[in-house]
Amino acid sequence: MIVKYGSENVTVRRIADAVGISEAAIYRHFKSKRDILYVLADLIQQNRVGDIERAIENHQSSLATVESLMRDHISAIEQRHGISHQVIAEIISLGDKDLNRRYYEIVTTYIDRLAELIRLGMKSGELREDIDPQTAALQLYGMIDGLVSMWALGNFSFNLVARYEPLWGMFRDSVSRRPLATVTP
Repeated sequence: MIVKYGSENVTVRRIADAVGISEAAIYRHFKSKRDILYVLADLIQQNRVGDIERAIENHQSSLATVESLMRDHISAIEQRHGISHQVIAEIISLGDKDLNRRYYEIVTTYIDRLAELIRLGMKSGELREDIDPQTAALQLYGMIDGLVSMWALGNFSFNLVARYEPLWGMFRDSVSRRPLATVTP
């Protein structure tokens, strides 16, 4: 509904009509649109952070793991027409400090868990030891967020996964351990 009508036009009444129930039935579960956004924020956290945490628990710390996770996240965003980013925009536009703080915590946790994967890759020797894991994780998050923003603002006019590939290549090359190039005169 957010994709079809825009988040500003998604009301509890419209949700009830689309689902085929009364507004009162929705209000038995949610007090307001704000409460619905809290649930959506929690789902975003479960999906994105949960994927990373499972990789950490399984000691999957390779660049291939990070690449796979990020590609899966980009693919899910593309399949759902960036709904998670539209939910974020709605959260920001409401100006609700508690809801903003909740989403900030989700993003911070996401970045922290990415940094943990990067640290594990550094310990295994696959990633350079001279990078700051937190900065690399923030760079990766920002790269994806910026790309998704451009895609949404461009009315979903390009293949998100295809546009992501060269960005991933640059990131991968900047963090992976490889022999130093020799400079010839």
